[in-house]
Amino acid sequence: MSPLTRRALLKGVAGSTVALGAMGTATAADDREQYVVTASGTGALKRLERSDAEVVASIAGDTVHLVLATEAADIEGISGVASVDPNEGYRLLGPAKRATSTAESLDDQYASLQWDKMAETTGAFEAHDTATGAGSTVAIIDTGIDEQHPDIPAVMEKGRLFRADGLTSPDDDPTVAGDETIEANLHPDTEEVEPYVWRGPPETRSQSAADDVQSHGSHCAGIAAAKDDIDADGVPEDLGVVGMAPDAEAVPLRVFYWKRFEDYELDGDADGEVEETIPVVTTLYTTDFDIMSAIDYAPDVGADAANMSLGGGVVKGSAHSSGEHVAYQRVTQDAVERGTVVTASAGNASANLQQGGFYTLPNSVPGTLSVSATGPNNELAFYSNYGTSDIDVGAPGGGYETLEKTLAADTEWPYPTNLVLSTVPPDLNDGLAYDWYAGTSMAAPQVAGLVALIREVAPEMSAKKIQNVIERTARYSTGRSSPKLGAGVVYAPDALEEAQR
Repeated sequence: MSPLTRRALLKGVAGSTVALGAMGTATAADDREQYVVTASGTGALKRLERSDAEVVASIAGDTVHLVLATEAADIEGISGVASVDPNEGYRLLGPAKRATSTAESLDDQYASLQWDKMAETTGAFEAHDTATGAGSTVAIIDTGIDEQHPDIPAVMEKGRLFRADGLTSPDDDPTVAGDETIEANLHPDTEEVEPYVWRGPPETRSQSAADDVQSHGSHCAGIAAAKDDIDADGVPEDLGVVGMAPDAEAVPLRVFYWKRFEDYELDGDADGEVEETIPVVTTLYTTDFDIMSAIDYAPDVGADAANMSLGGGVVKGSAHSSGEHVAYQRVTQDAVERGTVVTASAGNASANLQQGGFYTLPNSVPGTLSVSATGPNNELAFYSNYGTSDIDVGAPGGGYETLEKTLAADTEWPYPTNLVLSTVPPDLNDGLAYDWYAGTSMAAPQVAGLVALIREVAPEMSAKKIQNVIERTARYSTGRSSPKLGAGVVYAPDALEEAQR
């Protein structure tokens, strides 16, 4: 295997959660601004519809709306409107790329490399004697899922592409059916000037709307639900890796898309001085309303879990009262009430989310199951965020307590095998179908898959009770308020036993 530089590892490992960087308010084709509006009741919605503003879509029981208006003042004075916030747009900050690859990872003969599913960590292999997620559904809110990958049971017809500007939709709708063929943007075949920022206009190809356009979503889907096939004679087919819930359906809810921007200012140093202005760039992009819409949609397709391996930067707690936070909370809690457990990565900034009142969206929103990342020894990984009362549980995300130990060759799981092996689209990875990633992105789908196992043995259990079972049966924590692991590292055998009681 070829060695990686320290910088490359920091890019590939510490940045493997989809981190978001603000890019201002999203706009409509006619240059009106997009706003996320919270307004309860049919009366408020009717007043919005009668105003000069345009209500494009409504979610969370018609309490959260995407509204087009010339300015916020056009909406704020309407009776019943509680908050008006710009529909913030984001590009990816840290690349969700592989750290490195090995030739062996091209050939469930890979079970011996899946430390994240072994008895010492999550106990997934043992749990499969009891449940495999049959009849359960996991929604992956991400970059899509590879439609052609033989090891991921992606259900494209239940999937969706969420794009608030409607540019991909034939009828300008902010959602597109997952199995509808569209012209999808990909990054240009040119130089990458910053993580996820490429010179020039995007390349395009025809594909299903919910098909993966990057790789991150497919990797998360494999962790949660990669197949464990048995042929007609009962012989394992030995294909790739095994997910936490190998018989669960994986539904792609794509919220990221490659978007063209003009006059992009490339920072030259840490002080933010502009090195150059690039006439045209293409970057992976999403908005608040895209993410909220996907959360809201997950219960509609019967998702037992909706996984969000994404998150914004660490912000001060005073923003807890913002309309953006309130909107995320309404959407998330509504999804939970409708039966979907919402799992979310805690983020990779090595940040203490408790001291000083910091938090991140969407994992810090009440109602989500916030997941920190651990390594093969069940210790917090060096990049993972942490914080008392902010982390609910830990799960395998890859790497050790320090970068140096992660890179070392003399540990029980030497680099890169201490990262998490899962599925990636071969057509986006030079023919590679499996690869090593690390991040809290890899930890959250472990928990989403566990939800699917629990729902198989306890189909009537509420989302809140499932979360309680997962927390009560977690291990390696001194209590449910550990700043690093919350209730502990999830453990599937005990969770299933508890759920069956």
